[in-house]
Amino acid sequence: MRGRGGDDEAQHPREAGWYPDPWSADGKGERYFDGKKWGTSERPLARAATVTSLAPRRARARNGLRKYGALLAFIAAVLVVWGLPKVLHHGSNRATVVEVPGPTITLPDRPPPSAEEAASPLGAPAPVPAGNGKFEIMRYQPAAPTVPVAWDPCRPVHYVVNGAGAPPDGTRLIRTAIARLQAATGLHFVADGPTAERPSRFRAAYEPKLYPGRWAPVLIAWSNENAYPDLAGYVAGEAGPVAVPGSDTRLVYVSGQVVLDDRDLSVARLPDRGLALAIIQHELGHLAGLAHTSDRRQLMFSETEFNVRNYAQGDLRGLSLLGRQACFPGV
Repeated sequence: MRGRGGDDEAQHPREAGWYPDPWSADGKGERYFDGKKWGTSERPLARAATVTSLAPRRARARNGLRKYGALLAFIAAVLVVWGLPKVLHHGSNRATVVEVPGPTITLPDRPPPSAEEAASPLGAPAPVPAGNGKFEIMRYQPAAPTVPVAWDPCRPVHYVVNGAGAPPDGTRLIRTAIARLQAATGLHFVADGPTAERPSRFRAAYEPKLYPGRWAPVLIAWSNENAYPDLAGYVAGEAGPVAVPGSDTRLVYVSGQVVLDDRDLSVARLPDRGLALAIIQHELGHLAGLAHTSDRRQLMFSETEFNVRNYAQGDLRGLSLLGRQACFPGV
């Protein structure tokens, strides 16, 4: 790799990313290289996505940000022996499984089909401006690799909010972000009010003790790396949907979780509240079914771009596609 004075990998790496700072006086620290030139040494806030799937019989393990390996193997062994895990509920309906990084956990029950299912979609995505912005779908249907897994547009998406630790403008930020996601997807979001439920990496899609007779609503919660370790470091939020099978092999999202870092998104640490709103919108994009894109012009890029404050053209194309998928009246 050619540097200013000859071949020097530290001066001009082959790919964009974070590298040892070539101008550091003490040899410490890192600096970002965008593929053409060196940039900032200050790391932006990162965003993360999770996706959980409830699928019959067999599930493909997903790649998470962190591998729990031996710990999850131990938990799985305890679940098999005791048969009474905290995340499981007894019932007579068809058994389903949850994808987690490692072992597969069986969920033996599910709620009855939703009575809120309409005969047609409840809304339509807003028109998408022309452009060449990129987007990435989080997951495709097992038997149709070009068809995204998405939320049912013929029923509302319910959500609850645990506001413990939220900044003073937390409610406004969430409502604004939800409104923008609703416009982009055409999905109808319904606020079910506050909750004391805490976020969990292993949150079940069906919690009959908390939400009897229905799928658990989306949980939006404020937390920090001490209570929710996946927020450690520069991660300002993590989000993902949960998919279940319909009457055939097709999957549909029915629940999910959004966890926001109450420290990284506090007014003291992030006085630019427009940027805080953009981070929450990014996480809601994951909830809708978008993955990270390599296009830095989009809000769904993996790291915070300070000049991208709303869904861009590629984001909007992806969200529009996700909002126009099939209805699932039997789920």
